[in-house]
Amino acid sequence: MTLPGFIRFCAEQGLQGIDLLDVDHYPWLWSAKEELAKVPEWTCREGVAIAVYAAGNNFAKSDETAWRNEVEAVRRVITRARDCGAPVVRIFGGYHCEANGEPEMTTTRGLARVVEGIAQCLPLAESCQVVLALENHGRLPGHSHESRAIVDHFASPWLKVTYDPANCHGNSMDEDEDPLRAYETLRDSIAHVHLKDVWPAKLDLKRRREPCVAGKGMTPLRQVIAQLAADRYPGFCSLEYEAARIVPEREGVTQSFAYLRESIAIAQRTWL
Repeated sequence: MTLPGFIRFCAEQGLQGIDLLDVDHYPWLWSAKEELAKVPEWTCREGVAIAVYAAGNNFAKSDETAWRNEVEAVRRVITRARDCGAPVVRIFGGYHCEANGEPEMTTTRGLARVVEGIAQCLPLAESCQVVLALENHGRLPGHSHESRAIVDHFASPWLKVTYDPANCHGNSMDEDEDPLRAYETLRDSIAHVHLKDVWPAKLDLKRRREPCVAGKGMTPLRQVIAQLAADRYPGFCSLEYEAARIVPEREGVTQSFAYLRESIAIAQRTWL
């Protein structure tokens, strides 16, 4: 599927927006970097917004040059988001030593590097009027109190979080966390939401969890959606579908949307 085809597919699904993955961090999405300049035209033609522009960074680097390269990569992402009209940039913190990160990257050392990286990027985000939305991917940060501590440290309206309830019991976590408890901790700082589902690993027993079709696993998506509706969450929710080994994308995405739409109808009480 080409990028214009993906945008068209999203419009045909009745979606209001798309996640756009960075041209450097996710090159498989793009046939050429020059496509980035065409995205606003393509989304306008299909009637969808660019909800978020996503980086794939890792601030948990020991080597100063490598760390600086990660900072500069995120800064490029911020300007690209501004240029294509995306209001939010999804960023990662970094990878823990037990989540495929460097051996030195314990929780304390890794989180310190993440904070240093964000500090280098946040002023540019403010000047570009783009919100950075930190996701707990790679365990740095992992639990909601760690994300909360980083957000509170900067106390800036330009740093918020990407809330992904499935990450609360994902493979990179050392301790599972109740996704609804995490929501309570982060609710006033959520700029973007990922909706995906996972269940205990069946195909790869070296992993604890594997992705599945939304509504089939252990993530309390219906309860999450009900809470978002009750709080009148104003941002976007993105389906993050990673279960192609179980159900092919087109089929699994359609099934997942059906479940999410029913959950929204229940939350909004449109069935009454």
